[in-house]
Amino acid sequence: MPVPKQFLYAALFVALGQAALAPCSYGQAAAKPGENPIIRDVFTADPAPLVYKNKVYLYVGHDEAKEGQMFNMNDWRCYSTTDMKHWTAHGPVMNVRDFKWATKDAWASQVVARNGKFYFYAAVQEGAPANAKAIGVAVSDSPTGPFVDARGSALVSDKTTPGPNGWDDIDPTVFVDDDGTAWLAWGNPNCYLAKLKPNMTELDGPIQRIEVPNYTEGPWLHKRGNLYYLTYAAFAHQGMSEKMCYATAPKVTGPWTYRGILTDQAKNSYTIHPGIVEFKKQWYFFYHNATLTLPTGESGALGRRSVCVEYLYYNPDGTIQPIAQTVASVSVPPKPSTSRTAPHASAPATSAPGVSVVQNLLPRPAQWPGAPLLSTMPDPANTALDNISFNHDKGGTNLGQTFRVQADGKLTRIDLFGGDGLGTDTKQSVTLALYDLGTQENPAYAPGTNLLGGGQGLAIAYTPQPAGLLQFDFAGANQVPLLAGHSYAFELQGLEKSAPLFWRASRQEAYAAGGAYFNRQPLRLNDKPGYDFALAVYTTAAPK
Repeated sequence: MPVPKQFLYAALFVALGQAALAPCSYGQAAAKPGENPIIRDVFTADPAPLVYKNKVYLYVGHDEAKEGQMFNMNDWRCYSTTDMKHWTAHGPVMNVRDFKWATKDAWASQVVARNGKFYFYAAVQEGAPANAKAIGVAVSDSPTGPFVDARGSALVSDKTTPGPNGWDDIDPTVFVDDDGTAWLAWGNPNCYLAKLKPNMTELDGPIQRIEVPNYTEGPWLHKRGNLYYLTYAAFAHQGMSEKMCYATAPKVTGPWTYRGILTDQAKNSYTIHPGIVEFKKQWYFFYHNATLTLPTGESGALGRRSVCVEYLYYNPDGTIQPIAQTVASVSVPPKPSTSRTAPHASAPATSAPGVSVVQNLLPRPAQWPGAPLLSTMPDPANTALDNISFNHDKGGTNLGQTFRVQADGKLTRIDLFGGDGLGTDTKQSVTLALYDLGTQENPAYAPGTNLLGGGQGLAIAYTPQPAGLLQFDFAGANQVPLLAGHSYAFELQGLEKSAPLFWRASRQEAYAAGGAYFNRQPLRLNDKPGYDFALAVYTTAAPK
C-alpha cells in the first residue's frame, strides 16, 4: 500500500461491465497477451491474487489520482484469468464507503476463501474519533462479490496498536495454515501478526511483532513445503524508494531469517507491493509499477500505478531466486529453474583485534543492559523513534553523539540502538571514531585524533538485522582512557547515501550533556535542532 506522506516527502468510479480485457496500445506499443502491465483498462495497485477452482482472482486498488494528487483511491476491483494471459474484468467489488465507519482511502486489500465464503480485508481511513488508518473485513458468497461489511466496525483500529503513528494499521495480508489456523499480518512501520478466530472476523489472542530488517509495509505471507515466507516492501523509512525483501521461518511466528532483496524498485513508482501464488504448478509474483499510459493520455505516476506479474523460481534450499522486472512477463514460457545457493548470514567482522560486535540484542529495549556509566536516554525503544542514516536529508558521511564523562575510567563497551535495516557489508563498511573534545561544555566538534584507531578508525561489516542494540565490546582490546570532566564525540562514518546503518534518534533533547550531530552539525528534524541518538557508554569506572 502507499506509504504515508510523512515518509513520502511530498511526492506527489469508473464503472466496468464484465468484459474480457483485450490487449491494446492505450497510448503505447501494442501489448501481447500476458505482457506487463497485465491490467490496462484503469490504473491499479497493490495486487492480491487468490487461486480458487482453477482460476486466479486478482484484487486491486483503483488509482484515480490526477495531477498534483498523491493518492486518490475509492474502490477495489477484481479480475480473473484461467491462463495468466487474458484477464476478465468484474468491475468494482466494493467501495470504501461500504464500510459505513470509514471515510476514504481504499488502500491495499486481500481476499481469502474460508468456510464456503470469501473474506475481504482492506485498509481504509477510519472516521472520528480515531481519524486514523484501520482494517475492515467484508464477506461475500462469491469471489467477485458484492462484498458487505462483516462487522460494522474496524477489525483493527488505531486503539488496537496504540502508538505515535496514525498510519500503523494498513496493508493486511491473511494466511490460512495447513491446520486451518488463520493469521493476519499488517502494518507500517511495524509488522504486526495476530491469529484470527475461525469466524475470520475477530482477532484471537495477543498481537505480536515480526522483526525483520528494512521493513516498511506491504507484508505477504505464504508457505511452500514446511517453510514459511514473508515478503514485504522495504527501505522507505530510510528515505529510499521501496524494494522488495523477504524472510523465511520454520513457523509463522518465527524466528524469521532475513534472505535479502527479492526485486529492485519498480519503474516510475516510489512504492511496490507483493502478491505470491502457485497456479497450475507454477509460482507467480505480482507487483505494481507506474509505466501505463491510458487512451486519455494520462501516464503512470505515484498515484497512478499498474499491476504486473513475473514468474517466481525457488532454489533447492527453498530460497527464492532474485526477480527481474520485465515487459515480456508471462507472454513467454517459464524458464527451467537454475540451481543457486543463497548467501549465508555472516558474523559481524571488525578491522581491530580484540574488538567484538554483537548485534540484534533486545530488539526493543526498554532499558540498557548492565550498568552503563552514562546513557543519553533511559528507555531507547520508546524515546528513540527516528531512524537516521547516511542518506538522511541530502546525504551525509557521519553521524555523531556527544557525551560528558563524570569519572575517570577505561572504555569497555558502547551500545547504540539501531533501527530496522541495521547492517552493512564489506563494500560499504562503517568506521567508528571517538574524539576527545576537552573540558568545554556542550561543544561543537571537528575531527581530531580518533581514539579508537590512531587516525584509522575501526571498520565494521555485518549482515543486516532488524531493530535492536548494536554492541561494541572493547574488553579484549587496548582500552581507551576516558577522563572525568571531558566531553567526547562518538561517531559513525560511512559512504554518503549508502544507508548501510540506521541509528535511532529521539524526537526531542533527551540528554542535556550532549547532542546528536549529522555531518558534525547539530541534527535537525522537522527543521528543529536539539535531538539525541540512543547511546550508552560502559567503562571500568563505577556509574554515578
